[in-house]
Amino acid sequence: MDKPNLTFNFIGVCVVDWQPAFKFFTETLGLKYVLNPKHGDWATLGGGWDSNDDPNHHSASFELFDGGRSVTERHWGLNQGFRPAFQVSNLHTVMEKLRIPFVVEERPWGKTAEFDTIEGIRFALAEIPNAPFSDDLAVPYIGHVAIKCANFEAMQNFYGNVLGLKITATGADHAVLTQPDGFPFVVLERGGSESKFDLVNTPWEDNAVRASPVFLSVMTKDIQATYTYLQSQHVTIQREIIFHASWGGTDFHIADPDGNGIQVVLYE
Repeated sequence: MDKPNLTFNFIGVCVVDWQPAFKFFTETLGLKYVLNPKHGDWATLGGGWDSNDDPNHHSASFELFDGGRSVTERHWGLNQGFRPAFQVSNLHTVMEKLRIPFVVEERPWGKTAEFDTIEGIRFALAEIPNAPFSDDLAVPYIGHVAIKCANFEAMQNFYGNVLGLKITATGADHAVLTQPDGFPFVVLERGGSESKFDLVNTPWEDNAVRASPVFLSVMTKDIQATYTYLQSQHVTIQREIIFHASWGGTDFHIADPDGNGIQVVLYE
């Protein structure tokens, strides 16, 4: 059975107290936004940005949801597997515009400046040579997601062999995987913990992903074939296929080997 052609859709961020989080992203960071009041506290931030209007350089969009689950700690590597990154041309230029603390680190694929957004949820700025970027955080370029892994080998197999991303660089503690067009991409790093959230039994209308501080959404053109393929690969299915009349899509939810939630969606 062929691997599905999955592409990034959006990054979902789920918070306990939505209004302070919305204020942080829109006022402190300055992201543009579109509200979706008919769905409750739900906003699309940044607007999705394409480098030089190049259709081959897509940025994942970013959506902020209420209904997150409160735990003592929910930062990257501890109850937060995924860390989104805004790719910029020069870290220090952008950092100087923001009056928030950063932790700067040099990594094999580039420089990162990690910061807390709200409720301990972590994002990063990233300066990566020869990669698309936006220095205007009103319309940021979400060019990659870093995943801190509890089971590094199993996660490489899942994102590479099962989901079909291409491993383009590896090291003792990391692996970089790309989509066919290169962006956005995924960085796997050692040093995470398995998810402590019970995603299968967590209600959210008819979804479960809001238990996670950050989740991924990927798109498919054939949801039944993708579902059947992932079942054949013994991937954990968190919720079965369902059609959502309210926003016109069909989706189901899976978990990676560390228990991080992923939405697979087909838009009608």
